Amino acid sequence: MHPPEVKQRALELVAEGLNDCEVSRRLGIPRGTIRDWRRPTYVPRNGALREAQTCPRCWRAAKPMRLTPEDYAEVLGLYLGDGCISTHPRTHRLRIALDARYPAIIADTKCLLERCFPQNPVGLVEAHGGTMYFVSVYSSHLPCVLPQHGPGLKHKRQLHVESWQWEQIEQAPWAFMRGCIRSDGSCFVNRTGPYEYLSYDFSNMSKAIVDLFTAACDLVGVAYRVANGNAQGLWDVRINRRASVAAMLEHVGRKR
Repeated sequence: MHPPEVKQRALELVAEGLNDCEVSRRLGIPRGTIRDWRRPTYVPRNGALREAQTCPRCWRAAKPMRLTPEDYAEVLGLYLGDGCISTHPRTHRLRIALDARYPAIIADTKCLLERCFPQNPVGLVEAHGGTMYFVSVYSSHLPCVLPQHGPGLKHKRQLHVESWQWEQIEQAPWAFMRGCIRSDGSCFVNRTGPYEYLSYDFSNMSKAIVDLFTAACDLVGVAYRVANGNAQGLWDVRINRRASVAAMLEHVGRKR
């Protein structure tokens, strides 16, 4: 497997008119690999006229993926908040759990996955007696797109975002925060005596995920307080300062 920048450089040399042998010599890559990059041989089953594409991570044949920084950051936030990837015999399934009380968020999430994976099945399933919905998508390349996938619960294993993922968050921190809040956060009215004010809250059992959320807050200047893990191991981020709440309302919105 070669890094994305190596393939990009190879294709640039091909565009400059160099033949496969010369590109292979300059980059130290087999000539056959250069040939496959220059002329992808993947043809979808049954000959359907579909756009052929390769996965940007493993370079294997893939159905088209439309992962803009904005959309990718939100998908990552949804997955880290309350999502999971399961392995099936021939593919993988991303499943995001959402509260049934927020139909607009459920509809937006379904549209988001359809936009990111335009030729992959996206499903919507009622669960837990109608109190939740699972929005899901099937793709063989989900572990490439979300390399935090692994055995066991997320909060019980080491989680590290790769440099390219952090670059997406830096370009779209609000989208990442929106995904986190929509999947594993809340927006509520806090009442203290005669006063009431809007607050945001993000809770997760993974300190690494909470740290990533607060890092995104730092990027956009949102003030927050972090409560240490309680007896259940839950970490809690509270946003209630007026200016920060106003910014969250504008860029993240209410849960509805």
